[in-house]
Amino acid sequence: MEMGQRELGKVIMRCLAEKVNPLGQSLERIAFNLCQGIVDNHHRDYLKQESRQNFEAAFNLFYQIFPFGRFAHYAANTAILKAIPEDVETVHVVEFDIGEGVQLSQLIEAVAKRNKTLKVTAIKWDVDERDEVAPPQWRFEETKRQLQHHARSFGLNLKVEEITIEDLVSEIKKVNKRGGRREFIAFNTMVGLPHMRRRRSRGLVMEFLRLAKDLLANSARGIITFGDGDACVLKGNDSSFSSFFDANVVHYKTLLESLESTFPSHLGEARMVMELLFVAPYVSSQAWLDKWNEAREGRNLQSWFGLEGRRVSGEMLTEAKEMVGADSSYGVRIGGENANEMALEWNGIPLVTVETWTNQS
Repeated sequence: MEMGQRELGKVIMRCLAEKVNPLGQSLERIAFNLCQGIVDNHHRDYLKQESRQNFEAAFNLFYQIFPFGRFAHYAANTAILKAIPEDVETVHVVEFDIGEGVQLSQLIEAVAKRNKTLKVTAIKWDVDERDEVAPPQWRFEETKRQLQHHARSFGLNLKVEEITIEDLVSEIKKVNKRGGRREFIAFNTMVGLPHMRRRRSRGLVMEFLRLAKDLLANSARGIITFGDGDACVLKGNDSSFSSFFDANVVHYKTLLESLESTFPSHLGEARMVMELLFVAPYVSSQAWLDKWNEAREGRNLQSWFGLEGRRVSGEMLTEAKEMVGADSSYGVRIGGENANEMALEWNGIPLVTVETWTNQS
């Protein structure tokens, strides 16, 4: 693929498809998923269609059982809450991808207890939205309705809007002209987490983070939180697609092993459903090639923000470790140039990282 020999690549994949087993070891299941699209598998297609019909239940179960999303949301929400100044009246959360609003549901109660106003802005990206596994009702208006209903139960009148990034810039500039000292803005970015139903391009991620940096640099008080499920793959300076490919294999093999450890052998079919919905759609040699090309074009995330990394507190680290369980193979570590990064690991291999930056000293 790196040399553009696509036909030869297909021949190799067809040979591989004859040897793999969807019920085999983790590496074999990775190979099986890579071969999809090359060969027909009617049993797998049937199971995938059946799984889609129970997507909401599977999503809720996946989120509660596995720590990936809960860890990222806890780390980001706690950083946001700790950074809010006392004199602030309005907390304005700008979501790169609002998704199902799970993270915001957890933030609503905490903001309501502080008697502050909460405003949520979801960025409306001008891209084709194709959710491979989620049902069509999981859209912005439904997320908005659920969040507002949840907020009312805590006595909070929540404003939720979806606007373009250009309109967001105009709105924040108007707030800054009026002083802007009573509003705290949190730019929240979650990408590549296993439970998320779609993958945004790294180009859009960079566009959003650069905008956030520029707006915070122009006097708005706030914070940037960035949770990334692909961080360990994208942080390397891989000179070849083959090494980048290998890094993805390690990442997804580790992810599958962490899932497998939770399900006893007699629940193998349940595990397969989880893998079909939340892992398999992203095990793709073509998708990996696209990510590698983006990284080569300089759209990978680097420490260029020019803001201050917000140090992870010892209290946050302790609570995160309690969340993932002290007796499991999961672990939590602190990293980053200013100890502003917290990573969730499985047997020492990072699966999710959360970084935070602020313009406050």
